Amino acid sequence: MKKIHYISYSLIFIILIEFVDTKLFCKNLLDLYSDPVYSEEGLQNVINYNPDNDSIFLPKLEGKDLFTAINDLSICRIPDVRKFLYIYLTKGREYTITAIKRSHLYMPLIKEQMQQFDGIPEDIALLPLLESAFNPYAVSKSNAVGIWQFVPSTARVLGLQMNDFVDERRDIIKSTNAALRHLNHLNKTFNSWELALLAYNGGCGYLSRTMKANGYHHFYDLIESGVLRKETAEYIYRYAALALIYKYPELFSIEKDLIKPDNDYDIELVEVRYPIRINMLTEKCNIPSEVIKLYNPQLKKDITPPKERNYILLLPKGSKEKIEEYKDEIYTLKFTSIYTHKVKSGETLSQIAKRYRASPRNIIIINNLRHPDRLYPGNILYIPVL
Repeated sequence: MKKIHYISYSLIFIILIEFVDTKLFCKNLLDLYSDPVYSEEGLQNVINYNPDNDSIFLPKLEGKDLFTAINDLSICRIPDVRKFLYIYLTKGREYTITAIKRSHLYMPLIKEQMQQFDGIPEDIALLPLLESAFNPYAVSKSNAVGIWQFVPSTARVLGLQMNDFVDERRDIIKSTNAALRHLNHLNKTFNSWELALLAYNGGCGYLSRTMKANGYHHFYDLIESGVLRKETAEYIYRYAALALIYKYPELFSIEKDLIKPDNDYDIELVEVRYPIRINMLTEKCNIPSEVIKLYNPQLKKDITPPKERNYILLLPKGSKEKIEEYKDEIYTLKFTSIYTHKVKSGETLSQIAKRYRASPRNIIIINNLRHPDRLYPGNILYIPVL
């Protein structure tokens, strides 16, 4: 019965902050975030804020998991969460608004993938706010790529392809599925979603060694004790701050119009039977190239992977019928098999094509050769054969 009463309290609080004048709730706290201009004084006011002055309106934190504490705002009792809220609402305001706007494009795809996993907290879907600002083209200093920021070694373990034609770390659906599998595994390893988040950032081995060496087993103790690297120590609190702004923008003086996506596309999965040039979809099917790039950022060239038939693209609804209508003009790269050829010294394109009885034109298209008369020894060519 106690659990039922507790859930009811949290739900009532959330309903109140959504539908009642926000000035009635956590008034002193929320007033600290009303000015979008950063100042050292403003930052100190946020850090020094005493939550007990608002204790009637700000729930207690004790005994709650991270996600419950985010949803009922009790996570704001932690000074570092308040600090990062202030930073993301001032100096990082543009980043925050851009990240939330971009998230709306991909959130339906992420939530669809989450349905395949039992027990994953719903707000895990917000992790790319911190990782990449939901930018699939984001690249970190450590060469982590995509909205979930996978380094090459982790991506390979999780089955994501990286080759001349695709980088599936940028694939919204495949990278999301990989991230959820990875997080699910980390949760089972540490028996805690909060520790899973720390391991997602710092690495499973690093977190295990740190816990063993220092004797801490709760995420809060690990963070507050100072034994973690700075980036990992800040990770959960930064995530919590961005999640709060995402869920309650108007509480933190961000109007909903500011975070509405510039465009709202109705997207469907489209299977293409043969490799196709992306510019043909624009020319023949009138699909804007920017939309193709927005939803298919894994493509590194102006062609779908030549070794893959029945490749899946994310395109605006109605594209399937258009492709079928113009299939004879779009499917110009039909072949039964494809070979890999390593260019030797002195070889020309015509010689290579003749050897495989292949079309020089198709070799040029598939390999995106800008200067087919300049082949360099050691280069790898894909040779489509009818």
